[in-house]
Amino acid sequence: MKTTDIKALKISSTAQPTAEDIEIWESLSDEQRRAFIERDEQAAFESGIADGATLREVLAKAHV
Repeated sequence: MKTTDIKALKISSTAQPTAEDIEIWESLSDEQRRAFIERDEQAAFESGIADGATLREVLAKAHV
Protein backbone atom coordinates (compact mmCIF):
# COMPACT_ATOMS: atom_id res chain seq x y z
CA MET A 1 0.00 0.00 0.00
CA LYS A 2 1.32 3.43 -0.95
CA THR A 3 1.72 6.17 1.62
CA THR A 4 0.18 9.63 1.32
CA ASP A 5 3.45 11.28 2.41
CA ILE A 6 4.18 13.57 -0.50
CA LYS A 7 6.39 16.16 1.27
CA ALA A 8 9.36 15.56 -1.02
CA LEU A 9 7.32 15.21 -4.20
CA LYS A 10 8.08 17.88 -6.78
CA ILE A 11 6.74 18.15 -10.30
CA SER A 12 8.40 20.74 -12.52
CA SER A 13 5.17 21.86 -14.18
CA THR A 14 1.58 20.79 -14.07
CA ALA A 15 0.80 22.97 -17.09
CA GLN A 16 3.57 21.54 -19.26
CA PRO A 17 4.73 18.37 -17.52
CA THR A 18 7.86 16.58 -18.64
CA ALA A 19 7.89 12.85 -19.33
CA GLU A 20 9.38 12.42 -15.85
CA ASP A 21 6.57 14.51 -14.30
CA ILE A 22 3.97 12.35 -16.03
CA GLU A 23 5.69 9.19 -14.84
CA ILE A 24 5.70 10.48 -11.25
CA TRP A 25 2.03 11.53 -11.42
CA GLU A 26 0.93 8.22 -12.89
CA SER A 27 2.78 6.33 -10.15
CA LEU A 28 0.72 8.05 -7.44
CA SER A 29 -2.37 6.61 -5.84
CA ASP A 30 -5.61 8.60 -5.95
CA GLU A 31 -5.05 9.51 -2.29
CA GLN A 32 -1.55 10.80 -3.04
CA ARG A 33 -2.83 12.83 -5.98
CA ARG A 34 -5.50 14.45 -3.79
CA ALA A 35 -2.88 15.22 -1.13
CA PHE A 36 -0.58 16.74 -3.79
CA ILE A 37 -3.34 18.98 -5.17
CA GLU A 38 -4.47 20.06 -1.71
CA ARG A 39 -0.88 20.86 -0.67
CA ASP A 40 -0.27 23.02 -3.74
CA GLU A 41 -3.64 24.77 -3.51
CA GLN A 42 -2.96 25.60 0.15
CA ALA A 43 0.50 26.96 -0.73
CA ALA A 44 -1.05 29.16 -3.43
CA PHE A 45 -3.68 30.44 -0.99
CA GLU A 46 -1.03 31.23 1.63
CA SER A 47 1.17 33.05 -0.88
CA GLY A 48 -1.13 36.04 -0.72
CA ILE A 49 -2.47 38.50 -3.23
CA ALA A 50 -0.52 39.35 -6.37
CA ASP A 51 1.27 42.68 -6.55
CA GLY A 52 -1.66 44.37 -8.26
CA ALA A 53 -0.05 44.84 -11.65
CA THR A 54 -2.45 45.26 -14.52
CA LEU A 55 -2.43 42.83 -17.42
CA ARG A 56 -0.93 45.58 -19.58
CA GLU A 57 1.95 46.01 -17.10
CA VAL A 58 2.57 42.26 -16.92
CA LEU A 59 2.62 42.00 -20.71
CA ALA A 60 4.97 44.98 -20.99
CA LYS A 61 7.44 43.25 -18.63
CA ALA A 62 7.14 40.03 -20.60
CA HIS A 63 8.06 41.75 -23.84
CA VAL A 64 11.19 43.40 -22.44
